[in-house]
Amino acid sequence: MDEEGRVKYHEQEGYPDDPAERTIAGNEHVNRARRFAKYWVYRERGYETLEWRHNPNRITAAAMAIAPLTAEAAAEYLGDFTQQFDHIHGDAEPAVSVPDEIQPADAVYQKDIYVGFEDQALGSLVGDLLGNDDVMAALGRVIDPTTARPDDAAFSAALAEITGKDPADVPNLSDGCLLEAVSGLHVHWDDAAGQYHTQWGEQPEIERDPHARIEIFEFDPDSIVELKCQIARHLLCQVRDCYLGMGIAPPEPFRLLGAGHHGAGTRYEHYDFYDRYHDPTAEISTWYEEYTPENAYDTSLAEIKS
Repeated sequence: MDEEGRVKYHEQEGYPDDPAERTIAGNEHVNRARRFAKYWVYRERGYETLEWRHNPNRITAAAMAIAPLTAEAAAEYLGDFTQQFDHIHGDAEPAVSVPDEIQPADAVYQKDIYVGFEDQALGSLVGDLLGNDDVMAALGRVIDPTTARPDDAAFSAALAEITGKDPADVPNLSDGCLLEAVSGLHVHWDDAAGQYHTQWGEQPEIERDPHARIEIFEFDPDSIVELKCQIARHLLCQVRDCYLGMGIAPPEPFRLLGAGHHGAGTRYEHYDFYDRYHDPTAEISTWYEEYTPENAYDTSLAEIKS
């Protein structure tokens, strides 16, 4: 390490030190080791070594804030997705104007999520969530559009207990009291030359990083509740991608199939040592349990504040 805490050089025998001398797959293996090292320092010492979009604790907190929303609250926070998709599939006014060159099916629609936990330590919160069977069982119902209800009382009650909310405030969890703010819609696309572009939506006046960024392709949900369920599941798939990107297995609740991080889906498409975790119909051969340290999910040590 240098004096500013950056990795100056490292020693290992598995791959050439010069990235130019490695294979593409070799570079990905080295990148996985780097991601895991950053996660381990964060988990053990609480330093902010993880970029916010790849911090599984922060993304889990965002999913837990989105999942119990009522239809009315989901429309307030996520309604611009619905409006944009209704424009693509019908005659609604667009929520955002996009360049003519963009094909709707090729664009990624994004939104930043800010969660407020009144200085609750994210590591402790996520550890409590994962250790609560009622929360995880209710979460499974909430992210399944075929069984989910707009307000899952068991999920809200368990979250109220974990976050220290007064039981009288339980309905507020479904109204979005765990959400501090959301951004406007961002539109992300690549052009004919393969260059990526992003049209940024309006950001709230909050002087800190978001907890997560939704990254979804357009689809035609039957209702705002189905959209909310799919977004909550999408965020949990992002958590899955964080762990797989470190070369270790995600915790059991996050072993889901479906689109998570846009960049992770690209890796799953191009590296033969990854299964197609982004494909809901894929058959999975490995979750990398054999490479996962015994205490890899002990999140209570990380004291990063929201």
